[in-house]
Amino acid sequence: MIFRKGVKGMLLSCAGAAAVGVSLLVAPYSAQASTEPQALALSVKVQINSDLVEFPDAQPFIDEKGLTQVPVRFVSEELGFKVDWSTVEGLFKVRLTSQDGRSLELETGDCTAVVNGEAKHMDSAPVLKNGRVFVPLRFISEAKGIRVQWDPSNFIAILNEDGNYHAPAWYAPRMELLSTFTASAYSAAPEENGGYAGLDYFGNPLELGTVAVDPSVIPLGTRLYIEGYNFDGLPEGGMVVEAKDIGGSMKGNRIDIFVPSTRDHLLKFGLQEVKVYKLPQNTD
Repeated sequence: MIFRKGVKGMLLSCAGAAAVGVSLLVAPYSAQASTEPQALALSVKVQINSDLVEFPDAQPFIDEKGLTQVPVRFVSEELGFKVDWSTVEGLFKVRLTSQDGRSLELETGDCTAVVNGEAKHMDSAPVLKNGRVFVPLRFISEAKGIRVQWDPSNFIAILNEDGNYHAPAWYAPRMELLSTFTASAYSAAPEENGGYAGLDYFGNPLELGTVAVDPSVIPLGTRLYIEGYNFDGLPEGGMVVEAKDIGGSMKGNRIDIFVPSTRDHLLKFGLQEVKVYKLPQNTD
């Protein structure tokens, strides 16, 4: 398999010095689908014809509308676009041009793109995230007339630049259902954490996504997906977590879910039966 190395973006800062790239919406993707365990476990992959695009720093992500965005500089230049940008009052303006005269203009926070001189509406506006500008791919692919196929099983977007359909150049590892576990919830209170307020077993701050386990059943550091709970304060449907804590009562098929709330509120969680899946540990 061939990896196509992306070109590093230009460095700017918050005051004119932070790394800037551009990104694209990889494919139509429903918000409902983005909550599935396998999707949550994996990074989005992008492929041009038969070659994967490598993202050395900023990674693709799914926005709040369920649309996938990825850093475009590592893709646009492979598609023959020249990328230029400017800043006006803190907003980033991006212009993509190709040798055949096609052009695309976008601005962070604005859902209107100008494609070949014609204004078009975008479902998601370009955003500045971690010093990079992300914009929807749909308009880049339309500007170049490139078909995008989405492989939901492998969480990969395939840009058919040559006009042909291509098989995925990367196949997603599968997650494994471990068993049904009895779950409880705990807070950051010292009495629930061996006298150490707000810290997990490794001494790191507790955060949503931390669970306590029996290490003889689930090794510490294991990434998990849990579903089946019902509690205000946890993501609806299910959540990706990591086994980063232990507890005296965590024996066998027991897990304790950290929730940033009060002990009184967490008493309402009680004991609930949940399904626990082991996620692929290396997904990038």
